[in-house]
Amino acid sequence: MSRPLSLAPVNGTHLHFQRLGRGPDVVLVHGLAANLAFWYLKAVPALASERRVTVYDLRGHGRSAMPAGGYSPAVMAEDLGALLDHLGIGCVDLVGHSFGGAVALEYTARHPGRVRTLTLADATVYSLQPLDSGHDWSYWDAWRRELDSLGIALPKDLPKVAYGLLEEIADPRWREARQRRHSGEFFVPFGLWNGARRTAERWLQLLRTTAAWKELHEGGLGLEEIRRVDHPTLLIFGERSRWLGTCRLLQDAMPRAETIIVPGAGHFFPLLKPALFLGHLRAFLERVGADRGVPAERRAQQ
Repeated sequence: MSRPLSLAPVNGTHLHFQRLGRGPDVVLVHGLAANLAFWYLKAVPALASERRVTVYDLRGHGRSAMPAGGYSPAVMAEDLGALLDHLGIGCVDLVGHSFGGAVALEYTARHPGRVRTLTLADATVYSLQPLDSGHDWSYWDAWRRELDSLGIALPKDLPKVAYGLLEEIADPRWREARQRRHSGEFFVPFGLWNGARRTAERWLQLLRTTAAWKELHEGGLGLEEIRRVDHPTLLIFGERSRWLGTCRLLQDAMPRAETIIVPGAGHFFPLLKPALFLGHLRAFLERVGADRGVPAERRAQQ
């Protein structure tokens, strides 16, 4: 008999979540076209030995509800805050990968008293580095060549943005290619790691039936707002990531940020190199003293 889903009624929708462990709260936020399984198999068990770990599916992802709108970083940060309230979490260590990093950063800026530390793993902050800025042709060409080797031929006129590319390889006709094991650091979304068929179909449904395509690009924090985020922050990015420009801007703007560049790694290193990622994360949390709480003057800013 399957266990009933843990669903939280928050912010006008329902979010699916899972929790494990005891101790200081840490919440991990996945990126676009993924779900909480991104963290659950490796990161959650490792961290739950010393912390209470919460992971959840962003709206429109995994087993969370898929409302017609509300897919901007600001609204998803409100979702996160409402989930924390629902679970009775007062102060948290936040970890976000990719677009989940933008959500975690937005929440930290809006509710500084609720966050102890912030970890941004290859965060995509589109207000700082647009998806199709014209400077990433070599990155997209590398994707195209690698997908060609898997038998996935992308149209020549396909927009060089992540959503268009992911929509193409989410198509059912590429299911067999996605299931092939592939060596090296290249990561094919909707492969074996996350219930490929359902995740791909869910992603296509999100893009085709909601306002997500438009809203995911909207808003986002500017540098002046980011400069006011003075929490201990770990910026951990892959050496081969296309988001290193974002990393540099965040490093310059955030007064208490420390940066780690993972050698030879691309965007999905938390999944492909979990032991390395978790080693850096745990060392950071221990170093900054995650259980110290938050000064009273910061709590008053909520």
